Amino acid sequence: FADVELIEDQTVFELVTPYRSEDAAVTPVRIKAKLPQTSARYIETIYLFVDQNPEPLVGRFRFTPASGRADLALRVRIDRYTNVRAVAVLNTGEHHMVTNFVKAAGGCAAPLATDYGAAMKHAGEMQIRALGAPANGDIATQLMIRHPNVTGMQMDYKIYAVRPAHYVKQVRIRLDGEDILTADTGISVSEDPSFRFFVHPRQGGKLTAEVTDSKGEHWTQTLELDPAGASGS
Repeated sequence: FADVELIEDQTVFELVTPYRSEDAAVTPVRIKAKLPQTSARYIETIYLFVDQNPEPLVGRFRFTPASGRADLALRVRIDRYTNVRAVAVLNTGEHHMVTNFVKAAGGCAAPLATDYGAAMKHAGEMQIRALGAPANGDIATQLMIRHPNVTGMQMDYKIYAVRPAHYVKQVRIRLDGEDILTADTGISVSEDPSFRFFVHPRQGGKLTAEVTDSKGEHWTQTLELDPAGASGS
């Protein structure tokens, strides 16, 4: 963002991170928006960075007014003590940044929680679910993806070699064909990625999640939303 003014404040969103991560490979991060997604003024894109990671850009997340609010929760890998930064770009062109310091180390090289072969048998399995009844018309929703999200830094002692990077590269969430959230992600997202976000359905609707990984594999999952709340599928 060399050519724009970065406004360092918390008037647009709050960045929630632990000061010391219990597990550097699955460090929770949450972005809590402080403004509604209206057509006049809304958060258009959020960039999330872990400064000291080999690949600092965790992801680029694009929202629309149909999101209801631009909240996002996920788990990330942290390689060493670092600043974690989020930059929110509004449709008006404003750039707002919040920075937190997190103590964690070794997350990018930490071995997978499960055997690689077993993990790949289930790669692409997804669950998308609504988390209770709507609040002010917004439904909290969670997308869980089975994928090893290999960083290219992890030693696999079954083959005594480091496996090449293989990770979830793009996530697209749509409600009745309209984009709610699209994400471009990399190796800094944890194994078995999980994303929590909001949707603002008018009268229910069909929520569709499309996921593509770095090898071009593609998967889809859907959920029929009920305006009064819905369980997962």
